[in-house]
Amino acid sequence: MIILDGYAVDASKLEMEDIIDKSVLQLFLDNFALGFNCAAVSVGRNGEEFTNPSHYRPFCSNFIHASAVGDARCAACHKEFGKKAAASKRPYIATCHAGLIDFAAPILVEGELIGTILGGQILSSPADESEIRRVAEEIHADPNGLVEAASNIDIVPQETIEAAAEVLYIVANALAKSGYDRIKADLLSGELANSFIQISSTVEELAASAQSITGNQSSLMNEINTVGDNIKEIVSTLKEVSKIADQIRMIGLNATIEAARLGQTGKTIAVVADEIRKLADTTKSTVTSIDSINEVIEKSLSCTIHSANDTLNSTSEQAAAMEELSAAVQSSSSLAELLKDMSEKH
Repeated sequence: MIILDGYAVDASKLEMEDIIDKSVLQLFLDNFALGFNCAAVSVGRNGEEFTNPSHYRPFCSNFIHASAVGDARCAACHKEFGKKAAASKRPYIATCHAGLIDFAAPILVEGELIGTILGGQILSSPADESEIRRVAEEIHADPNGLVEAASNIDIVPQETIEAAAEVLYIVANALAKSGYDRIKADLLSGELANSFIQISSTVEELAASAQSITGNQSSLMNEINTVGDNIKEIVSTLKEVSKIADQIRMIGLNATIEAARLGQTGKTIAVVADEIRKLADTTKSTVTSIDSINEVIEKSLSCTIHSANDTLNSTSEQAAAMEELSAAVQSSSSLAELLKDMSEKH
């Protein structure tokens, strides 16, 4: 059973069916058994058969396993051989309780034993008839039948047996590694797809925000330019007011001259003329002050416009970059989704 530990697969909970195609392994073992003229079977963590027995000899199938005692002894041998193979993490070869040579090849994933391939039911030298008869008596089997079956067991050189065990070990573990890597790839592709979907959503929001900022910045620029135009109008108006003040001052000056010419009669006119000159001077001074303030405002506004233009250009570039990034992330997200779908269909 596949169990996840965060983003990783918990190898301690994996079973044979999680990572190995049973039909592929069955086909391999069938052909292997015929090719090496031996028997083979794969079992899971607890010794349960994963594939059907391949090329079992009558000695075992018709006599040893047909006996309850013999079958139990075989199970104990298989378990012991599997443990020793797992402990050494290498194939283990030994003689079984019935006198035949068997071997066990551990199937390991991340150091975890998930199953074992058992092979053998062969001999490296002719069987000892007295030993065969002893086994027959112990398991309550027909001694003559068991002896005859033993005579049909193939005699295989020790180096051939060792080579057979090594082939089983290499192929079985290659299949296990391939299956385990596929599970990890499926898991990672799923996580990748989910991450890209989240990133894509975030980038889309940022892109929309960048567009909004660019729009707001553009509106602000328009407002600043409008303020600049209004200030120019104010300056123009102040210049006209300054001209009028000059004209009023001249009128006041002329009135003073005229009042002086009139003597006593022109005193009242002189007072009015004096007030008119003062008003003109005050107006002129006020216009000058306002003009100075406008100069400061114009300089500040010019700097603001320059900064706003720079900001607008930057935000426009950022908005364009965000759109490109959004497109790239969406493309990657689509690829990740495709990978995830392919993994799920695999």
